[in-house]
Amino acid sequence: MMLDEDIRYIDFHSHRAEGQEHTLVIKNLFAGEEVPLSVSSGIYYSAGIHPWYLTGENAFELKTALKNTLGHPRVIAVGEAGFDPMRGPSKKIQYDAFFYQAQLAEELNKPVVIHAVRAWDVLRMAKKEINFSVKWIIHGFRGKAQLASALVSENFMISLGFEGISPEVVEAAGMNNILLETDDSGRSISSVYSHFAGITGIGEEELIYKLRDNFSSCFVIKE
Repeated sequence: MMLDEDIRYIDFHSHRAEGQEHTLVIKNLFAGEEVPLSVSSGIYYSAGIHPWYLTGENAFELKTALKNTLGHPRVIAVGEAGFDPMRGPSKKIQYDAFFYQAQLAEELNKPVVIHAVRAWDVLRMAKKEINFSVKWIIHGFRGKAQLASALVSENFMISLGFEGISPEVVEAAGMNNILLETDDSGRSISSVYSHFAGITGIGEEELIYKLRDNFSSCFVIKE
């Protein structure tokens, strides 16, 4: 998709929804949350079933609610969806919920925002089973360069927050496979861009245009 020319910063994943000048923000919603009736220009949404808030008892209800939320044109991604053995229900319940969300993403042609904690093997298993065509983007990536390289070789993208940026990870992933985010940090996305430019030596204007291209390659926005 083509972005408006005045968009300089893209915040791939945020838990805040304040409109910022020259910025596109994707705010995270939980399944069943409603998109506000009045939405500022530049604010879009993802919606998903986060493993932390999933149980065997609420899984069916959340799946139904999610499908309704994803029908809104301002909801342009599925997630957070994923796996967390440290917090949440059993592996099977998490896997079933993730599989459902990944299938919806395929049906709706929307990328997936992935939450993964010590769960790379099960994520890869899901990838093999689903054989996805939309982008799967791992948000808040803080792993090492070797893991970043392996993931992008398997057709994942990674999204980096302030703490996840390092020259080694950026080089391993390649600029074509990176987005940036604020998550729940309270930072501005422009400060994350500046930090990225300072750490990597990439000019900020070059970075702005590169990340616009990356975003456009995997998102569809229908007004």
